[in-house]
Amino acid sequence: MEYRGPLPDIEIPDVSLYDLLFGEQAQADPDQTAFVHPESGASRTYGEVKQHTDAVATWLAARGIGPGSAVAIDLQNCPDYAAAFHGIARTGAATSPVNPAAIAPEIARQLTETNARFVITSQALLGKVAEAATLAGLPAEAVIVLEGAEGHTAWSDVLATPVDLPEVSIDPATHLVCLPFSSGTSGLPKAVMLTHRNLVANLLQFNEVLAGMGDDNSIVAFLPYSHIYGMTTNLNYGLFRGFPQYTMASFAPQAFLEIIATRRPSLLFIVPPVAAFLAKHPAALSVGWDSVKLIVSGAAPLDGAVGELIQQRLGTRVVQGYGMTELSPVTHVIPPERPDIDLGTIGPAIPNVRFRVVDPETGLDVAPPTSGESQPGELWCTGPNAMVGYLGSPVDADAVLDADGWVHTGDLVTVDAEGVVRIVDRIKELIKRRGFQVAPAELEALLCAHPAVADAGVLGLASSTPGEQIPHALVQLREGAEVSPGELTRWVADQVAAYKRLGGVTFVEKVPRSAAGKVLRRELPKVYAASKTS
Repeated sequence: MEYRGPLPDIEIPDVSLYDLLFGEQAQADPDQTAFVHPESGASRTYGEVKQHTDAVATWLAARGIGPGSAVAIDLQNCPDYAAAFHGIARTGAATSPVNPAAIAPEIARQLTETNARFVITSQALLGKVAEAATLAGLPAEAVIVLEGAEGHTAWSDVLATPVDLPEVSIDPATHLVCLPFSSGTSGLPKAVMLTHRNLVANLLQFNEVLAGMGDDNSIVAFLPYSHIYGMTTNLNYGLFRGFPQYTMASFAPQAFLEIIATRRPSLLFIVPPVAAFLAKHPAALSVGWDSVKLIVSGAAPLDGAVGELIQQRLGTRVVQGYGMTELSPVTHVIPPERPDIDLGTIGPAIPNVRFRVVDPETGLDVAPPTSGESQPGELWCTGPNAMVGYLGSPVDADAVLDADGWVHTGDLVTVDAEGVVRIVDRIKELIKRRGFQVAPAELEALLCAHPAVADAGVLGLASSTPGEQIPHALVQLREGAEVSPGELTRWVADQVAAYKRLGGVTFVEKVPRSAAGKVLRRELPKVYAASKTS
């Protein structure tokens, strides 16, 4: 059975992302403020963002960047991110957004797999980005540095390029605009192919749910623009609606509260760890919240009780949404005007999204409920926001995107008679930490490369922060090998981004695997529990 949300489908215009945001129908006044970075005082008007975007496009096009090309961005949130992203998009090329927490080997892998020709970064990240560029075979001048750096291309030189926009014919349905990395439902991170139509559609779909908020709004943008959640709901949605954005390099509680107090934003997009801070920390009550109309939580499940506590404590509306990189990402959101919907759910589908709830054992649709909620099943979604596949992989790679266009999310859900969905479990392998994906297979491969390790299985253990898990390794040592859990933990930490680091290591006699050699992930918690009682 297919489900739809309560809002009618909308027409998706056949335009590029650049034309939607900067073309004749763009909503923002050129003199209106688009971005402010309170920490540095830097700001950009919408006119400046477009001017810089066009200069970036001109500079890149003169160097052969166009449809089929890729350019990486490794930046923390800042006012220049928009010109970098949309300058690339205007050439017809795709942006490969890099997580600023990534280390050099991870960055190099991303540059290599997307065949990125340039990478835009800052002095703060230059050390590892320059190392990654060398590993990927890029010359020093292919690294563009915001503040400038000897031997590398200066961002100021790019922005000084006289605008002469290339004539590019972009097919929104087929030309890629973004290549974010995701682990899908299993395995190593891979590049998700998102088209102009995917991102244009998701902006317009999501906007239908928030239409009642009006036009006079502003956003605190601490969600990383490099993550599809921050990219769509902050960077691009803010540009689309003409909402000023107060950028933060990362979430810092005191700086965040100061922005709330002095800038008086109206719209916040958060993740469950930030929700826990708002619900429980005394400092959250040190500022006034009357300017904030709406808080949207996503990236990981939010406990409904936490959402209710925020509403009572701060006097502002809280809703939960759901998405996946492979879906651009938003598919479900609780409508702000529906306080009757349980905050522990992800609400109904947004316009143009169809979804199914499928028994993962039989492949058949779960029977619709006659009352209450259905039996659990895997959430499958499709719509104009669904990816076209993984770069370099067949469409049905890992069975995430099937031949009929359904994205298999790997999340186990229930649905009620109104089409309201609740996440009840995760059947995919991924561990969610700090709003980012951690692929167990990646950590297992690293551990198995250690000379003392015969086998390894990684599971997520509950964190003290609601909605988060911490990777923990079950390790089978080689016969006669000697190594401590701490040594292995540090060994992995030296090779991965901070959010991927192990919270601990437990030695076990054997890591459970199937006859085909796959880690039996459902057995890992049992093995871990047994190790603690033995």
